[in-house]
Amino acid sequence: MTPSLVTYEDCALVELALEGQVECFSVLMDRHLAVVRRRIRSMVRNAADADDLLQEVVLKVWKHLSTFRSESSFRTWMTRVAINEALQNCRRERRRSVYQSSYDLDILASPGELPHHAVARIEATELVRRAVLRLPTKYKQVLILRDIEELSTQETAQKLQLSIPAAKIRLFRARLLLTGALQRLGIRGRW
Repeated sequence: MTPSLVTYEDCALVELALEGQVECFSVLMDRHLAVVRRRIRSMVRNAADADDLLQEVVLKVWKHLSTFRSESSFRTWMTRVAINEALQNCRRERRRSVYQSSYDLDILASPGELPHHAVARIEATELVRRAVLRLPTKYKQVLILRDIEELSTQETAQKLQLSIPAAKIRLFRARLLLTGALQRLGIRGRW
């Protein structure tokens, strides 16, 4: 690495990196990575997750370097990428924890429930869960948000970046697909 690269402005380093001078990207990372790392660690509890996210951020920044516009500082742009990745990670973790906690509650039998009914209920719940997981992603997402996480239609539409009518249509289709899948498995009822 040329010692003079350290004195270059961020915008010049971005342009040179885009022209194929990879060492310029290294200078940018050396310059801004510590700040971005601190920002991620302030948002993520687990240090290992923070390190993984930092790697994802570096990859995204590299992959989308050509989209950087000099309207803001490179550090601000890179920090925004990091914040977005950390928020996405939090959403994924929240979905996972909701899914896990609902699974744990399904194991508990009702006080008046016969043992064979409890087993049948647990098996049916597992079949429904597997059927949901087999749905195409866009339908699985809307079902999880509306029917498991119990978000409103408006919240679901916002999370999926859809209009409210589009979210309703997608939910309707997801429920139709799920009902069809469950009927093929011999399970009847409203899900």
